[in-house]
Amino acid sequence: MPASRSFHARALSARVAPAFAGLALGLFAVSLAHADTGVSAEPDIRFTGSLATGGPPLPKGMFNIEPYLIDTQVRGVYDDRGNRHDVDGVPDSWAVVVPMSYGLTDRLGVGATFSAGYASTLSGDRTWELGDTNVSAAYVLASGEKHNSTLFGTLRQTLPSGQADVLSRHNLAEATGSGASTTQLSLSGQAYFLEGRNLRGRFNVAWRLPGAHASIDDDSAYGTPDSFRGRAELHAASQASIALEYSFNPQWVLATDLIYEQDRGAHVRGTWTGTDGRRADWDRELPSSWRLSLAPAVEYNFTDNIGLIAGAQVSLDGRNAAAIFAPQVALNMAF
Repeated sequence: MPASRSFHARALSARVAPAFAGLALGLFAVSLAHADTGVSAEPDIRFTGSLATGGPPLPKGMFNIEPYLIDTQVRGVYDDRGNRHDVDGVPDSWAVVVPMSYGLTDRLGVGATFSAGYASTLSGDRTWELGDTNVSAAYVLASGEKHNSTLFGTLRQTLPSGQADVLSRHNLAEATGSGASTTQLSLSGQAYFLEGRNLRGRFNVAWRLPGAHASIDDDSAYGTPDSFRGRAELHAASQASIALEYSFNPQWVLATDLIYEQDRGAHVRGTWTGTDGRRADWDRELPSSWRLSLAPAVEYNFTDNIGLIAGAQVSLDGRNAAAIFAPQVALNMAF
């Protein structure tokens, strides 16, 4: 969740995303090409899933829900030159994120993600507010037997259910949404490695289409003043992640994600009332930003269908972005 009224969407750098994509696609092309029959993951190996990189569509008729509790702590900021500066006194941003998915067929799955943030108010209190909602459809493009590998694509639509503007009117000190309906396309993969199939790898490369608009009134996620009337046009954003999970036994698993996010900013234009009481034009270009993070975690699997994962996302580098430490825990349940 954002720690100020400036909205920073999560995504990947145009320079680094191709490197992620090339490495991941190369590995998965090898696993898909060397197919043989009758080999799959060992039955006593269980994985909950890493913190940030999702898995392929579920088998037909299976339902999964994985509520997250996330505490985002802003420890500093990266300036426009990439230099990190420590900050103090920024309140933690608590969020509950609930992704759900269902297998319509063995190749096609659908999902939805609901979220809510424990937002700071102008009066110094906290209140629960809805965040934006995502709906998605994922389809298996290819699969291989030797590494039980899967390549799949996902179409994701964001619905602006969070609060993005008129923040003062709602007594909010921070936004909980973008105010825009956005579309994201992604290519992802999963495969199992080592003799016991106890090492699982995943990758994801995603791109948010540019051109989505948010209508804005008053103070907002885009840094506009109280008297503002206008709109923001969001530019493209991208993200990429690679995840590894190593299973020691059916209960305990170590996992980590390497995450690179980039957002190309937004163009905000409209009118506002200046200090002289007259309406004036407002036309600003919000800068692009990027952040590189690592998210180590530990998984504990109670049964084949229920597992717990706990870890933290830690930013390593960035530009025009917050330096964060975000501990989180999630309970994965399959039915």
